[in-house]
Amino acid sequence: MKCFHNDGAAGDRTYGISINVGASNVQYYFYADNNDAGIFSPQRAEHEYHELAVAGDVVINEFSASNSTIQADQDGEYDDWIELYNNTSNAIDLSGYYLSDNGGNQTKWSFPNGTTINANDYLIVWADNDITQAGLHANFKLSASGEALYLSNASGSLVDEIVFPVQTTDITYGRYPNGTGAFTSMPSTYDAENSLTTGTDEQEEILNLVKIYPNPVQDYFVVEFDSNEKLLLVVYNSIGQNIYQETIVNETMINTSNWSKGVYFVKIGDRTCSKVVKY
Repeated sequence: MKCFHNDGAAGDRTYGISINVGASNVQYYFYADNNDAGIFSPQRAEHEYHELAVAGDVVINEFSASNSTIQADQDGEYDDWIELYNNTSNAIDLSGYYLSDNGGNQTKWSFPNGTTINANDYLIVWADNDITQAGLHANFKLSASGEALYLSNASGSLVDEIVFPVQTTDITYGRYPNGTGAFTSMPSTYDAENSLTTGTDEQEEILNLVKIYPNPVQDYFVVEFDSNEKLLLVVYNSIGQNIYQETIVNETMINTSNWSKGVYFVKIGDRTCSKVVKY
């Protein structure tokens, strides 16, 4: 077999493919077969996918489509907000850039002349459909039931986009790792580096007290810790696919009756704290 994509030597059973990547993240799956059988990865391909994160110089980094207590604007209103991040070491002029929630009109709201985002810094836009207020207030709101969000440059070319699912009040949707990663639900990190935890030293103490039982599991397992701190819990399967997530306080019971047999990894905040075995 000839090697076309810099994937190694011919005949080494390492394969590659070249694809054109646009502004949005790339979803993909694998299928391999021989004369007797075939297999997908993920196993539920065409319903679930692997994802390759795409990040440019300026990205949509985090947003809240249901802000009840996270942060108020300068007028004391708890509105939807969008956080941009500059991945470069230079300030970028956003004059004439656009934000939109409408794929048929991606130039819906234009950044005012003179708007800049500093190097490795954040910029907040309020999505409250109230352009009469001072500051950056877009002429649309975000839908907590799920929709799309687009960022275009001054020439109208798409720079970044995200299609997002139903959102939970005061849980944001952001890139992890910050600025470059795929989108996931997280505790709010308004105008700051994205993280899957809400604290530091106290979080470490909490994670040391986490109990997960029973293990091995059959129909369910319980995650328990003695704290009123909100933490994001994520469960990954053996190939690194996110199969379950929720924000927890104190205790939660996770139904595993429909899960396949195998090993799963439980991540709380930014730490993988245990693996569980489904039999």
